Amino acid sequence: MNERTTVLDEAFDVANEEGTPPISLLPPGKYAAEIEEAYVAATKNGTGQAVGLKWRIVDGEYENRVLFQSVLIQHTSADAQKFGRQQFKDICYACGITDLVTDLEVLKFKKCHLTVKIERDKTGEYPDKNKVSRVVPYAASWNGSKPAAAILKEASTTDKPQPNDEIPF
Repeated sequence: MNERTTVLDEAFDVANEEGTPPISLLPPGKYAAEIEEAYVAATKNGTGQAVGLKWRIVDGEYENRVLFQSVLIQHTSADAQKFGRQQFKDICYACGITDLVTDLEVLKFKKCHLTVKIERDKTGEYPDKNKVSRVVPYAASWNGSKPAAAILKEASTTDKPQPNDEIPF
């Protein structure tokens, strides 16, 4: 049976151990990613509600790197709430969700494209961090040179038979 104790079997030499390396940021760019975790919680100051998302990059050089995003969905500031709800709609749309959302599980493991930027603290008090600035539907050939919406439009405007077209058989 394992007994709990506060004493280590061997002394831990703090001065001679290696600490955790600094976090390296993802370079600004476009990444294919999926939501791995999604939850809703009150904001820190209690004036609203936010959806918390954990994104995982799913391919390329940075595969399996993780990004976090918080999106306001309810807030005492009408402008903050409007902006957050616009972001959340973009995320839902990118995940192929167009119906009412009550359970955030519907967002998980749907491939999307993220635009990632680096956010810098103007005061210098906090280190730079990655920020998800845009989420759009996944388009296999999207490299950021053409808006994803344009790629999706092209894909949906394939030649469709018209009512008077002859059937070639």
